[in-house]
Amino acid sequence: MFKIDMHIHSILGHDSIIAPDELVFFAQKAGMDAVCITEHHSFEISAPFDLISQKSGFPIIRGMEYKAQEGHLLVFGINMGRADMPPQMPMQHVIDWVADKGGIGIPAHPYQPDMFGKMLGDRLLSFENVVAVEAANGSASMIENKTAEKAADLMGWRKTGGSDAHGPESIGKAYTVFPHRITTPSQLVQALKTTDYYPETV
Repeated sequence: MFKIDMHIHSILGHDSIIAPDELVFFAQKAGMDAVCITEHHSFEISAPFDLISQKSGFPIIRGMEYKAQEGHLLVFGINMGRADMPPQMPMQHVIDWVADKGGIGIPAHPYQPDMFGKMLGDRLLSFENVVAVEAANGSASMIENKTAEKAADLMGWRKTGGSDAHGPESIGKAYTVFPHRITTPSQLVQALKTTDYYPETV
């Protein structure tokens, strides 16, 4: 089994205290085999992690977290920034656009309210072209994660897990278990579309 924490933020995104040079240490300490860096609204700002991954031999797969009108979306497999997709676009539009480009968009913590009490909620059930949903988020409550899990089961979607870590000790609190090793964005997208995997929490 290959464990990937698919939702981590660093100081490069200006909303986390995780330093790039300490990520591998804490990820390995948590028992992870790989991690995904998902900074908000930018793929490019996580570029320094490519060298860190190369030097350490530890897979760090770069993605991003996009804020749509209805909620948040984890994007993998494509280089997407604000120039490609401004914030607050309809989530269905972004999911379709990412898929057309060969990537994958995963609705993140769909039942976790934001600071204003808003969340994606059951609007999730109206989306099409969804492959997987984040059903285990390390910063969401057990009830919020269970509701996301039930929604995914109802729709026949796969489920992922990620810590949503903004501090080093949170890394690995939730993760996704894959049946084989994954080291590149293209391998991750392929695995998300074609293999059996499941989320776990600690």
